[in-house]
This record gives sequence, structure tokens and C-alpha cells, in this order.
Amino acid sequence: MKVFGVTGLPGSGKSIISRIAEKEGIYTVSMGDVVRKEAEKQNCTTGEAAVNLRKRYGNNVVADRCIQEIFNHSRNRHNNKHMVKKIYKNNNKYQQPKKYKKIEQDVYIIEGIRSPYEVQYFRKRFKNFKIIAIHSNPKERFNRLIRRKRSDDSTDFKVFRERDERELKFGIGNVIAQADYMLINEGHIQKFKNRVRVLIQNEIKPKRNIKKPSNKIKNKAKPNRKPNQGRKQYSKYNGRKDYNKKKQR
Repeated sequence: MKVFGVTGLPGSGKSIISRIAEKEGIYTVSMGDVVRKEAEKQNCTTGEAAVNLRKRYGNNVVADRCIQEIFNHSRNRHNNKHMVKKIYKNNNKYQQPKKYKKIEQDVYIIEGIRSPYEVQYFRKRFKNFKIIAIHSNPKERFNRLIRRKRSDDSTDFKVFRERDERELKFGIGNVIAQADYMLINEGHIQKFKNRVRVLIQNEIKPKRNIKKPSNKIKNKAKPNRKPNQGRKQYSKYNGRKDYNKKKQR
């Protein structure tokens, strides 16, 4: 199982990585969705819900719920009874095709890591857990929040800065500093998407190198030898000519 965490301040582009990863068949879990569901239950803002959750259940409550979701999803995939027939390429008509389970490699992405305590918690549960950080300047992030119009986004720049300060108090700055991969999301959005696809193809979910069947024919017959090569040449015996010569003598 391979698990990657995505971190970044609001509006940096974390959801873009999740959308592209889902198209590549990678299951994504959003820590922000856990907080938003809790905010709906408590009828409060997401910032208040995040603080209340951590005060009541501890700093790792959101991380624990994400881990449980990943384990449940992985268990359901491996319990899936979808079987594939493997047909042998031979002339034996009586050999039956063998059945086996076709299970892809478990790759998951956790979006929205904010605290170094969450990073330590994930690293205890998942081996080789790695972090992807996204950086973008405040003006571009603020403009993105205005365009996407999510319920927890504000059009007031002052409120936007207060939200950044609240995220930094959680320790998101330390998480970004310890990241294994850093992506810059500034300028044209298509360039950032291309960088994300390259990261997925090379690091997150590299494609297996499938050996193509070679065109060379095994046990190819040796070319015919040149006629009369390596043999001594003898003239055929002509009995009549020799007999006539003896008679003349």
C-alpha cells in the first residue's frame, strides 16, 4: 500500500491533484470533507468545527477517520470476487484456463494535511508515507477562493488572512517545510496540471514496463550452406572411356 499526503494553504490547488489522481484510478480521501461534515452537524463554520474536533477527540481525530476509510476501501477491494481467466497459449485442448484475482496496487492520497502531529500519525500507520506540498502566493489563492465560491470561503481579504493564520497555528508551515515533493501553482493552470500528471506517472503510480514481444524468431533455422563448401571434389568415374583406352593400347 502506497499513501501520499497533500498539504497547502487554502486555494493553493490541493483539489486539482485529487481530481487528476481520481482519473488515474487513485482513491483520494479529503480531511476537509471530514471537517465540513462535522460543521454541518454542529451548525458552525469549518474553522470552529476543526478546533472543536481536536479539543474533544485529540489532535489526530481527523487523521484517524481518514485511515479508517482507507482500510475499509482496501479491504473491500481485496474481498472483491471478480475473477479473470488466464488462457494458456498451447495446443493442449484438455487444459482448463486458470482463474486468478486481478487486483491493482493500492495507492491512496490524503488531501488537506495541516498538522505535523497528523504526519507522525500517518507515518506510524503507513510505511514510506510521503508528503506533497503546494505553494502559491496569497493574491492568486484569494482570487481562486472567490471563483470557486465554496461555503467556507470568504470574499473578504481580511477574513482570508485570518484563515491563513489559523492554518499556520495548526502547524501547516512545518508540514510544508518537511515535504518530499514541492509543486508551484502560479501562472497558467495547465502548466500546473502537467506537473501533477508527471508526478503521478513517475512517483505516485508509475506504469509498469511491459516487455513487448520481440520480432525475432527463437531457434531460427540456420541458413543453408553453400553448395560443395568444405568438401573435396572428385571427378565421376567413367568406365567406358577407360575401357576404350585400354583397348586401343
